[in-house]
Amino acid sequence: MTERWRQLLDQLGQELEQQAAQLKDLEDKNRQLLDAEAARKGRLSHASRDSEDSIEVEGGDVVPNVIPRNYHERGSRVSVMDSMEVDPLVPNPPPSLLRPQRPSQASVASLADATKLLAAEKMQLSVLRAEKTIEFAAQRPWWVINPDSNRFSHVWQVVTNFALAFVALVTPLQVGLLEIDWDALFVITWCVDIVFMIDMVLQFITMYPRTTARGMELEYRPSKIAKHYMMTWFCLDFATLIPLDTIGLLAGADRLKDLRSIKIIRVLRLLKLMRLLRSSKLTHRIEIPVSIPYQHVALLRFLLVLILACHWLACVWAMTLKLVDEKYPQWINEIELADAPYGIVTRESPLRIYIASYYFCCYTMTSVGYGDFGPRNVLERMACTWIVLTSGLSWAYILGEVCAIVSEMTAESQRFRKKMHHLNSLMEEQGLPASLRCRLRSFFLQNRHQAQHLTRQKLLDHLSPQLHAEVCTALNLPWIQKVTFFRQFMGLVEALEMEGIHTAPFRACIAEVSRELKVAAFAQREIFDNVQVLYILSKGLVALNSRVGQNGVVWGEDFVLSDTSLIRPVAGFALTYIEVRRG
Repeated sequence: MTERWRQLLDQLGQELEQQAAQLKDLEDKNRQLLDAEAARKGRLSHASRDSEDSIEVEGGDVVPNVIPRNYHERGSRVSVMDSMEVDPLVPNPPPSLLRPQRPSQASVASLADATKLLAAEKMQLSVLRAEKTIEFAAQRPWWVINPDSNRFSHVWQVVTNFALAFVALVTPLQVGLLEIDWDALFVITWCVDIVFMIDMVLQFITMYPRTTARGMELEYRPSKIAKHYMMTWFCLDFATLIPLDTIGLLAGADRLKDLRSIKIIRVLRLLKLMRLLRSSKLTHRIEIPVSIPYQHVALLRFLLVLILACHWLACVWAMTLKLVDEKYPQWINEIELADAPYGIVTRESPLRIYIASYYFCCYTMTSVGYGDFGPRNVLERMACTWIVLTSGLSWAYILGEVCAIVSEMTAESQRFRKKMHHLNSLMEEQGLPASLRCRLRSFFLQNRHQAQHLTRQKLLDHLSPQLHAEVCTALNLPWIQKVTFFRQFMGLVEALEMEGIHTAPFRACIAEVSRELKVAAFAQREIFDNVQVLYILSKGLVALNSRVGQNGVVWGEDFVLSDTSLIRPVAGFALTYIEVRRG
């Protein structure tokens, strides 16, 4: 451990020396540039020359012509940069820094070939980029919607989710209880149908994920998108958009309006609720900026599912009243007899029917079974059998999931209680003294939160190296700053960053130091010493030789010394239960 820290410090010292040397070289170059710029300004009055004394190179820049005239007369192609000696660290050198040099015939020919090859490579690269751009533009038309990056798609998903919520809550009531009429609810239903109609059209131009050998990819070809939609959701979407109620109202056919079998077709709209499964991306976008308590959200979700299932079953149970003639006995007869003395006609109040239906479905699903009313005819018995089976399976599933969630929420407490049970059993079997038993129990009780912290620290093993380093630095930086030379080192790193100097190796050193800091705990009255170990107290009181240290005290800073005779020995005595960071 000590050798590793010593190597890190040596590397750090070498890196600082190299940075200082480079900084000095940059200062010298900067001084040369300033002198050259001053010389150039002094010669501006002599800048007027013949056209033969200058050359215009690619990009419009004009540089002094230092090529002899006889080379132009022979038609030789000479590069300006090959005919002069230029400091590569000085951009745009002034004429005073250019020294003419006679190039050889071989260098001229090789330079010409290299120039041609470079131009060909540039042209080939430009053609390749253009081909890829044209190919990508041809493959993905501009009007195809990417659901992951298109802002309109995100807004439209929220709109369709509200429409689905309306279908989930209102459509069952329309099917089971309410009559068709020209009212505000009918207009809202029409607006929802328009939303679904627009959504059906958009599905033909919205990319969908598909599985390939390279993983999940979005399909962007319009023909494939249309074929996929036609084979999956199109038939259902089209069937649920047939305006049967509107046809009946416009035709004035009361028989069509009263035909319950046609009205039941509207129940198909409930199948559109499966589209809510597509809203996982919206949930994912919410999970990134917001910390979601998943277990509490799961409990709330199951509660809402239970309420919604009872709502659907209640509407189905209420619908049986319209499918059976009133001359036959029905489940609502007992309720009518109870309401009649008060002048209440139960059948004329959809709200009373819904409350009675919801009450029946709630105690049926939860298996309470009051039995104050039940099915009275064959259709009601068939419907009730289906309700009992459906509600029984739903209730069993919800109970199992809720029990699993609650068990997971208390998993840490259960593990701690199990650990304390094993500890008590061990002490009882081994016959340990009462005072030692008390110390052991006290240590485990005080160390409970640290054990939970260590368990959560295992999550860091699943991170990428860069994220792991950043998280370790963020967690241990307050403790590292307690050490004097580490605090000075981090101040130096910040100063270098302010000057624009690359400090990634220094940050990596800080991250490595953060990784090496481990959490340890000592019981009260426990004695320990430092043998080339750094200690940072994070909780409790400790006696260090003749002084008392509290939260934040540091000792063992001389662990970096290779000569152990130079290390100052410090004996630690835990006055209370203490927790330390050591490395």
